[in-house]
Amino acid sequence: MRNMVLAVAVLALASGPALAQSGATHRFTAGGKAFTVPVPQGYCLPSAETIALAEQVAALDTMNVIHANLDRCGSFGEDYVHIKSPRQSQPIPMPRADFVALIARELQSETGQQLTNDALEDAGRDVAAGTDGEIKLDNTVPRFAGQDDVCAYMALTGDVSGPTGSITMRGVICMTVVGGQFMNVNAYAIEAKGITDAQLKARARAIAASIAPAGA
Repeated sequence: MRNMVLAVAVLALASGPALAQSGATHRFTAGGKAFTVPVPQGYCLPSAETIALAEQVAALDTMNVIHANLDRCGSFGEDYVHIKSPRQSQPIPMPRADFVALIARELQSETGQQLTNDALEDAGRDVAAGTDGEIKLDNTVPRFAGQDDVCAYMALTGDVSGPTGSITMRGVICMTVVGGQFMNVNAYAIEAKGITDAQLKARARAIAASIAPAGA
């Protein structure tokens, strides 16, 4: 069961340890700047029971720093949101609206689609290597899912398999900029729970919109 929970969690590629619970404000640093995000009602950051597993999963991500792992309280790896940014991150010297429009155009281009596919393949290799082949990401299908005033979106489904079986996850990735810092807000849930892309998009957008530079 532990391996299956890990398998579910790694679709988002990583999660990061923290102690605050739902209703709290979580503080994190990205690109050398401090930010805050309210923990949404009904969600919790890892507690004593899940910190070790979150750290284990975080070690699998070679591309990103995970700033917050928000799980539906009482569960882990079933219904969750990750906030993250690239390890090799540069300031974004443009307004959010311009950045979102630029990213949306890129995601729909042939080059952008190829970069997305390559990143997913790299993530799959990292997960397999980090778990000695026990956990695999398969049939991951990304697609552009629109844009608004906060995010450019990618939606995806994928199978996560481990020693005890396979499960299909559904996710929406919000790409945005906050205080000059590029961030992803990724919302995921087990597909069998009946979650829709629209629900995941609304969840990711609300959390992205609530992130603010510390002291703002």
